[in-house]
Amino acid sequence: MHRFYVSPQNINDRQVWLDLEQSRHIDRVLRLGPGDRVIIFDGLGQEYEIQLNGLQGGRVEGEIIQMLTPAAEPSLMINLVQGIAKGEKMDFIIQKAVELGTAAIYPFFSQHAVVKLEKERAVKKQERWQAIAREACKQCRRSRIPNVHQPCSLQTILEIVNGKPAIMLYENETRQGLKELLAEKRPSLTGEQELFLIIGPEGGFAPAEVEIARTRGVMTAGLGPRILRTETAALAALTIVLYELADLGSGKTIQIHMK
Repeated sequence: MHRFYVSPQNINDRQVWLDLEQSRHIDRVLRLGPGDRVIIFDGLGQEYEIQLNGLQGGRVEGEIIQMLTPAAEPSLMINLVQGIAKGEKMDFIIQKAVELGTAAIYPFFSQHAVVKLEKERAVKKQERWQAIAREACKQCRRSRIPNVHQPCSLQTILEIVNGKPAIMLYENETRQGLKELLAEKRPSLTGEQELFLIIGPEGGFAPAEVEIARTRGVMTAGLGPRILRTETAALAALTIVLYELADLGSGKTIQIHMK
């Protein structure tokens, strides 16, 4: 069944309105009409099956048939804190991180960052990244759209973390790998509701940045003997943590109940 995003403001009791772009797609491309059914999600965690009633003012109107209880959100909120990568790498990281199950994405600048964004350009980038996150949710059947935050400094990130569980993946960390760290900290981490994963940009982290993070209580870990690109490191770390501490690899399904 086809699936679309609908803003919560366009869901009123049992009535639903789709935006102009999606309405055109439904009408002209998919050739769906009155009586056909689709799935919608509101980006806040709720899904509905609706029956289409037709076009009004160029927009498709529908009626909620039943509410769906999705099971696509991990029990542990994992926030990806990603050093801004150049070119299309950041788009790729955001798309795949959303598919894997990240709860939020915090792009940040650091000492060795290759990319520099002026304020106006940073706003446009954030809007693009948020749109990529929304489209990724449509594809992977997530009902809650992760928030892609405005780019900020590593210092600001550490203030946001502020004592919450956080792991910095550091290429020069040889004392402890992510696998060993998760095994050691599993009881405390699975008891938490939120975890930050901090990944450096192409140039990695400066030693001083790592030390500052450690003084703020951030744990450091390596990803093995091979040096990974930033986009590979982000997705590898997310996959490992979601597999070890959350639901990646499980067989959860979507439950249905009548509204």
